Amino acid sequence: MKPIKKRFTQKEIARQAQIGPDFLSHIIHGDRPCPRKVAVRLEAVTGISRVTWVWGTPEEIRHAVQQVCAHDSRHVHHD
Repeated sequence: MKPIKKRFTQKEIARQAQIGPDFLSHIIHGDRPCPRKVAVRLEAVTGISRVTWVWGTPEEIRHAVQQVCAHDSRHVHHD
């Protein structure tokens, strides 16, 4: 994962990746798989590897998202 200069909210990540915030939430929680084309856009926005978005466990994805979200952890539930 490359370093991120700016911290985002999940809503902003979704907007910049051109997906709905609900769809991003489903990906983060493992309810929906992340399509490869979406993973490429999410990687460009967050710096989180497309491999993590496509093949990572929900826990790995949530942890990575927490690292780039600016105090938006209320939306990333811990299991």
